Amino acid sequence: MSLLGFAFLALMAYGSLRLIAKAVAWATGSRYLAFRRLAARHRGRYETRGLADSPIVSFPQGEDLVRVGLAPAPARGSGVLSTRIVVRFRRGIPFRLDMLPVGSPRLRQLVRGTEPVAVGDREFDNAFVVRANDADMARDFLGPGVRWSIHGLQRLVRPGGLSLAISPERLLVQIDRDLSNDPEALFTAVAETLAVHEGLRAGVRRRISEGVTVLEGDGGPDPDEGPPVCKVCGEAVVEGQATICDTCGAPHHRDCWEFVGWCSIYGCGGKVGRSTPASAFRSTTPAPPPP
Repeated sequence: MSLLGFAFLALMAYGSLRLIAKAVAWATGSRYLAFRRLAARHRGRYETRGLADSPIVSFPQGEDLVRVGLAPAPARGSGVLSTRIVVRFRRGIPFRLDMLPVGSPRLRQLVRGTEPVAVGDREFDNAFVVRANDADMARDFLGPGVRWSIHGLQRLVRPGGLSLAISPERLLVQIDRDLSNDPEALFTAVAETLAVHEGLRAGVRRRISEGVTVLEGDGGPDPDEGPPVCKVCGEAVVEGQATICDTCGAPHHRDCWEFVGWCSIYGCGGKVGRSTPASAFRSTTPAPPPP
């Protein structure tokens, strides 16, 4: 047998052993150990999705629903497996905020209608870029208690590996680290996210008591802004398969739709979606300006 043939057989044997090890770990429950323990801790549901896809843990938090899992493929950075904690609001809120690390490439895609917000904490303002549709409400929300919880989340990951987004439909925390087998870190991440959620709810109650105007849209894409943006992960829907909500027609990445469980558009709540190639939306991309 030639050296090349031997190397090929050795590579095939190594790959087979890896697949067998993964299957055994999944079958015996050692894989995603932290997710299993989280479900037990909060008396929630542990939803398996087969060997290829990571599970999702869901449990109620007051009138809202928390879902925890690994980020769908469209939302992952190159070579990064991220943990996501999503709190779906039963009742929408009149607030939108994006908190991204300084230097994040996603800063170019932030939603129109928001403005930069500085909270006056030098360490925080130097680490994150915050944009919101209501600057006063953002500063109120990002008070000392919520910033303390955000710093607690930041300690779980390298600098620049944490982002937070709030829309009328949900609160999303993304940690660029796989916490599926680290129960202590995952419990901390969920606890700090729930503290942020409570701070958000308290801030919304205060703001609504002052009187605010809720601006609603139909969820459809704006042709002037290029391809539609998935409201779950914040990325453009231009590759792979998309899921279109049968109720309102809003497009989502298929993985993002499955991760959240239903339509992400405020006031819709649709749970039935139809699959379509994301390439169908590329025609909405505006032509580049002339040099």
